[in-house]
Amino acid sequence: MSESTTVATKKRTHSPNLDTIQMIEQTIESNHDFRTATELYNALPRGVQHATFRKVLVYLEESNKIAYDKNGAVFWIFARNKPGLVDLQKNSVPLKK
Repeated sequence: MSESTTVATKKRTHSPNLDTIQMIEQTIESNHDFRTATELYNALPRGVQHATFRKVLVYLEESNKIAYDKNGAVFWIFARNKPGLVDLQKNSVPLKK
């Protein structure tokens, strides 16, 4: 078979689905912190492939929803629905240019 008739295969990358991302978010948010990522992984309500789990953690960290301390503990830091947040936003003064 000549090179012109062969089809180049592209490496497919897997992306986590929304249900998986939300499940991990809800687990972290409801428990607030985990001493290790392994502890979080074991606390998930259903199984997730480790590579998918790691990819979701990278996404959550890059979107400023979680943070890690120096020992590797995972913390939820996103301010969604925090008490007083709505009042703070209503009463805040916009920055002037």
